Amino acid sequence: MRSAALAVGIAIVLTPWGIEGQSALPGLEGAWRVTEVVSGGQALASPQPGLLLFTGRHYSYTFVTSEEPRPDLPPGAVTAEALATVWNPFTANAGTFEVSGNTMTRRPIVAKSPAAMAPGAFNEYTFRLIADTLWATPTRTEAGPVRSPTTVTYVRVR
Repeated sequence: MRSAALAVGIAIVLTPWGIEGQSALPGLEGAWRVTEVVSGGQALASPQPGLLLFTGRHYSYTFVTSEEPRPDLPPGAVTAEALATVWNPFTANAGTFEVSGNTMTRRPIVAKSPAAMAPGAFNEYTFRLIADTLWATPTRTEAGPVRSPTTVTYVRVR
């Protein structure tokens, strides 16, 4: 009888919901739209579209990083400069994530930038979640602490 109770206790402790960092914080599940970007104490006048998705242990992130909308590519042959103007202010990556307290670690599997998906690459954030608003600030990557962090505010997409 005592060994049966011990076995049940061990099974409860080892279940996925009993191990910290194994699954997403339930409140994070879903789609989040960028509403504000603050860098160096300055808020962007009009943040461009961005979407952050969480499901289970996976995330997907796409974001236009400029203050202004990206221009359309002209028809016909396109110069390298025109391509860079459209392509550079865009970031995208997707992969797995873990949550421990108010820290989130994202590990890209696929990304616009090959360096972002290199073995061992990660992005660590502190985050705050209140109702349908999420604030995330990068704190560290595989290269070390983030020197000039940008806080992005998201609202849940309904």
